[in-house]
Amino acid sequence: MRSEQLEKLQEITHFLSSRTRVSSSDGIEESRNYIRKFLRKLRIPFVEESFETEKNIPLEGRIKLNGTEVKAYPFVGSLWGEREAKVVPEEDDVRGKIALVKVGGEREEEKVRKLKERGAVGAIFYMEELVSPYIGNISGEPFLALSVDRETAFDLLGKEVRIESKVKKTKVRGKNLYFDIGKGPFLYITAHLDSKPFVKGTIDNAVGVALLMLLAQELKDTYYFPYRLRFMITDAEELGLEGAKHHVKNLKYTEYVINIDSVGWDNPAVIYKDAEGYNGERIMEKFYKHIKDIKVDIPFREGRRGRSDHIPFKENGVETLFLSSNPFTLRHTFYDTPEAVNWDVVEMWFEVLGSFVRRFEKL
Repeated sequence: MRSEQLEKLQEITHFLSSRTRVSSSDGIEESRNYIRKFLRKLRIPFVEESFETEKNIPLEGRIKLNGTEVKAYPFVGSLWGEREAKVVPEEDDVRGKIALVKVGGEREEEKVRKLKERGAVGAIFYMEELVSPYIGNISGEPFLALSVDRETAFDLLGKEVRIESKVKKTKVRGKNLYFDIGKGPFLYITAHLDSKPFVKGTIDNAVGVALLMLLAQELKDTYYFPYRLRFMITDAEELGLEGAKHHVKNLKYTEYVINIDSVGWDNPAVIYKDAEGYNGERIMEKFYKHIKDIKVDIPFREGRRGRSDHIPFKENGVETLFLSSNPFTLRHTFYDTPEAVNWDVVEMWFEVLGSFVRRFEKL
């Protein structure tokens, strides 16, 4: 990668990370304006695809204990309201209690569903690995759930507390943006622009969008192969893959999708199996052959909690390649900032992806 390309990648990443990119926010619209200007300068025509969905977007949360207050962070999809009860470990009898829940293993929605069945009145989530709240999503399970850092969580255990969650039921007006290079059946390259509330979302997924933009710049005058590359920057991924779900309703002539989500961390990986099962056998074989040919080592790993914008494509019979980081402990935390990016890894992804799509039909 040339030095000016790396500098541009860093510039785009820092710009996007400096804005809150929650769907329907001013920050995500400013980010889209930046992308529009970039594409117009390259004279690449693009399409904007609008959709609507309704979600409970977190505003603020708190936990009250003996006259003191602790700041907390409601999950996407959490209910508005308050609950007063004793905080107990999730494995204890939680009926009428607030469960203290460690992030990891099953997805948050599944954990909340089971807690509701067991009679819990709320949940406080925490991360064991980091001293940071974790911003999750329980849109499919109406419940009162929020997060605090690990030390605060342990201080609350066994105590009677009042948890308060303020959210806004919002008609989210989302907008995907896509553009094509080449001709033939579609080979998608996707990355989501939006971020979770409260966090910068640099690696998840400002870096992925920046990579997609620089790949388009690199390939627009040098790509002549029999697949039409469709670069798609999606919205509302963090609200439940809503942008991708909308787009695939009218999907045609699509054989493959490459999804870039949370690259730029220390553990580059191909996620061969995620929360919704195995990804595409043929495209993964192509990618494996490619990285062996160019002598780059990227492990294939299982990501049991992984859900991203390739999944609606997979559910429509498209071959999917999911490129990410595994493990990625900074996901949806306050530590996902520009300072956390490993730019050597980002450069590696740029070279690998550019050469992969150029060789794709020969692999």
